[in-house]
Amino acid sequence: MYSVADMLQCGKEKCVSSIVKRADRQRRYSHMKKIAYVLIFALLVPYLFVTQPTVASAKATYRGAYSNLVDAKSRKEVKKVLLDAGLSEKNVNAWLSDVKDYNKTIKNTGLVKKGFKKLSTKNPQYDENKIMELWNKKYPDFIGYNCRITAFDLMKDKISVKADAKVNASNLFMDQDALKHAPAKKFTKKQKHAFETLYSTLNTAYTTDVDTHIKKQKKAWKQNEVKISGTKASLITVVFHSSFGENENELFIGHAGVLVPTKDKKLLFVEKLSFSLPYQVLKFENRKQLKNYLMGMYDISWGQEEAKPFIMENTKTAL
Repeated sequence: MYSVADMLQCGKEKCVSSIVKRADRQRRYSHMKKIAYVLIFALLVPYLFVTQPTVASAKATYRGAYSNLVDAKSRKEVKKVLLDAGLSEKNVNAWLSDVKDYNKTIKNTGLVKKGFKKLSTKNPQYDENKIMELWNKKYPDFIGYNCRITAFDLMKDKISVKADAKVNASNLFMDQDALKHAPAKKFTKKQKHAFETLYSTLNTAYTTDVDTHIKKQKKAWKQNEVKISGTKASLITVVFHSSFGENENELFIGHAGVLVPTKDKKLLFVEKLSFSLPYQVLKFENRKQLKNYLMGMYDISWGQEEAKPFIMENTKTAL
């Protein structure tokens, strides 16, 4: 916005030029703030999440157990559960190939070497600097797969969207870079459209009321006809609110994973912590434990006027 004083301080042509330049600077500054926010979230925050204890974790007697699938026995166990849930064997095998390649590339640095290990009061800790050093030796241009790519890749033939769905992939630029430089092509053109539709950034209201944002997310998925079917597995997403002032508020999916039931009525949760951090498969007794784990990881305060993150299971509010 510009005042009458702004107009009087310059001639007509100079004034128009000045206003255009100032508006352009403001737009670029706003865009740079968004890019910086996403970069910080993608590169720094996952490392902080996995190293920080939480109130919820400190109170729990049993929080669950986790594996990095280093050994053949744990991979075989998890593969069976995923197949029993109706996921494609082709997709599961491709995911396991990615897991084995990642673990081999980072020389199993900081990973659980065998089976599952109980979660302690602190979340698993990894030496990200060492991991990135090893990864970059083999893949200098490929940053690795993240949670969104991993979850979608496992369930891509179970997810459908409207052919002409509106997409805002502004916060997926690192995902797009990963897919571009990946050693193998992950998605068809149609699947990439579904990927970007599912994870699209949404404009939302300037409020800390979580219910308002949940309704917005549900409405967008409904309008874009996002459907998940044909499997007992569920897509779990953690949705974040980012605010850049009263007129710039967005919802974006900051974390994703796949939840599958086991025959003993328990749960397995499959995730990739970040582009650089490891694959994890976690065992939980129930959804409450899953919620405690995810909110303990991602419900942190930045001192901003933003709503708490919320969790979706498929296209419904989850936990």
